[in-house]
Amino acid sequence: MPVRDAEYFWPANDRGLRVFVNRGANGIDGTLSTALGVAHGNAPTVLLTGDLALLHDANGFLSVPRLGGSLTIVVVNNAGGGIFNHLPVAQFDPLFEKYWATPQTVDFARLCSAYGVEHVLVDNPAGLVALIGKLPESGVRVLEVRTDRGRDAAFRKQLFAEVAAMQAGPV
Repeated sequence: MPVRDAEYFWPANDRGLRVFVNRGANGIDGTLSTALGVAHGNAPTVLLTGDLALLHDANGFLSVPRLGGSLTIVVVNNAGGGIFNHLPVAQFDPLFEKYWATPQTVDFARLCSAYGVEHVLVDNPAGLVALIGKLPESGVRVLEVRTDRGRDAAFRKQLFAEVAAMQAGPV
């Protein structure tokens, strides 16, 4: 959902940011490796990604020692695939959770440690803003933001319904 959230909610601005969106066959193929390639030899770079996308390409971390630049990874860890909560199959729990939501319980701090990558668990919006506000000049760090997949999906549905009602105007 992070790439979709950025598409839906990122305000238009004139900050001159370069935005890259990696959309492979399943939308997650090579996400980390692509971000490392974009960061190499360039200005400090930020990757916004979901937990499954990062896990799908975790061996991309093997190239970190050769990175000439800086990559800050913001991983939205909702313990599974948030996009699936928006499909009709989501109403069929517990089968949905087991077979569609692709739940995972990876400890990202340990995963990062295995690759020698800095990990920070971010537990509030102000902390994330502060960490993103000062990007390092070199190296890779992972900023993990934990969320609740079900609550996130319900919030998006409510938000979209409110926006649709506002656009429809008074009846």
